[in-house]
Amino acid sequence: MNVVLSKRGDYVVRAAIVLARAFPLDEARKIREVVVASAIPTSFAPAVLSDLVRAGLALSRAGRSGGYRLSRSPSSITLLEVVEAGEGEIHSELCAMGNGPCHWSSVCPLHESWKGALNSFRAMLANSSLQEVADRDRRLEDGTYPIPVDSHRSHSIVIGDGALRG
Repeated sequence: MNVVLSKRGDYVVRAAIVLARAFPLDEARKIREVVVASAIPTSFAPAVLSDLVRAGLALSRAGRSGGYRLSRSPSSITLLEVVEAGEGEIHSELCAMGNGPCHWSSVCPLHESWKGALNSFRAMLANSSLQEVADRDRRLEDGTYPIPVDSHRSHSIVIGDGALRG
């Protein structure tokens, strides 16, 4: 099983990071600025930013001085809120074992373990702030963040603004 964000979820997280990094400057970001900084396809950007607005995490204002900005400090926004803005609520609607073999009408032998793992996953995201993620992004961009030994990247890649990321 490969646990990854959908394309939309990925783009929502990227856009939130861009807005978090702009928050201390008290500046709104135009769609084109978010696209360039996050490598989100231009066609997806309005929907992705709308997801953040709909979730109450961002504000939008039209006009020359308009754009998108976070609705509150990135230190008070959890990663769970951001991920769920793009993915919807993280939960399990179906039995972890698929179609069986459930021994009771609504519980299978994996139920408690699966529920515990899902709750731990949600708790980990809820205990991580958008500010922490934005700070990590800045350090990765600056080359000052130590790349973990178990990183899934074996080589540097170019993202958006041409910065190399590990």
